[in-house]
Amino acid sequence: MSVNRMFRTCPSSGLVFHEPAEKLMRWNAVAAVVSLLVGGILALGVVLTRWQAVHLLPPDMFYQVLTAHGINMLVFWIIFFEMAVLYFASSTLLRTRLATPNMAWAGFWLMVLGALMNNYAVLRGDSSVMFTAYAPMGAHPIFYLG
Repeated sequence: MSVNRMFRTCPSSGLVFHEPAEKLMRWNAVAAVVSLLVGGILALGVVLTRWQAVHLLPPDMFYQVLTAHGINMLVFWIIFFEMAVLYFASSTLLRTRLATPNMAWAGFWLMVLGALMNNYAVLRGDSSVMFTAYAPMGAHPIFYLG
């Protein structure tokens, strides 16, 4: 009887994990937590600016930090975590293998590249377009490409 080395059974839960899917789950979950951490640090800048006694950042930098906080907390954290949950649900709960792990890794690295491009465009100072009271403003093309 042959044993498939691509699957492992968790001794605690009894769930069967496909190893490529498990690695993708971990990497997506770590990327989600990193996005949450970056967004949380940026949230401190937003809070300390809104607090009148401190008023940490000037107005233009406030919207820059607010945009970076928003895209990290409301977009990247949610999407990376959602992908980790989807890999868990589609492979572990259904007890199936990942059909195309190489394409899944390509998708993960494209998502990481897009997150880095968006953060770069915002932090360079010319793409603070989210969470303003104005009509949609133009941002650097790297922001939209990301």
